[in-house]
Amino acid sequence: MDVPRLRKRLGLLGIVSLLLVMLPANAFTNPQAIRKNPDNRQSIAMAVDGLVSAWNQHDAEAIAGLFLPDAVLVMPTGNVAKSRSGIRRKLLDEWSGKLRDTTLSHTVEDVAVLDGDTAVVKGRYRLNGLKIFGFDRFPEGAFVFRHKKQHGHWMISIAELGRDN
Repeated sequence: MDVPRLRKRLGLLGIVSLLLVMLPANAFTNPQAIRKNPDNRQSIAMAVDGLVSAWNQHDAEAIAGLFLPDAVLVMPTGNVAKSRSGIRRKLLDEWSGKLRDTTLSHTVEDVAVLDGDTAVVKGRYRLNGLKIFGFDRFPEGAFVFRHKKQHGHWMISIAELGRDN
């Protein structure tokens, strides 16, 4: 049966009902269900969006949860944090000091899925609200996040943040 005949026979309400029946059972209780393609580049990039959102809320627990247990975070200063707990501690230390009132913005420039369970996200970031000696600074730089899929979720294994200025 062709689409015009189906429309005429079912009407708009019938078509909507048919589409609802075709959706997965958890599509309304789990907003991720519609986007659940684990190799979807957009889904991987959205993990970076989650990290930035958590940074702006100073939620170290949420950020640490995006990393694998043995992950590595390389800060723009060259400092390295290893493991989820080390990353959590590093963030809390930074937020108790000079990064207290900062917010983060970013742009994802490229997402490459290298094989079924490895991906690389490259982009740029800007740190807003940093004051040094009373002067506003806006550090910017590039980032590279290496993701691995574990138990169906993309997790950060290595996060490297560079600095332009």
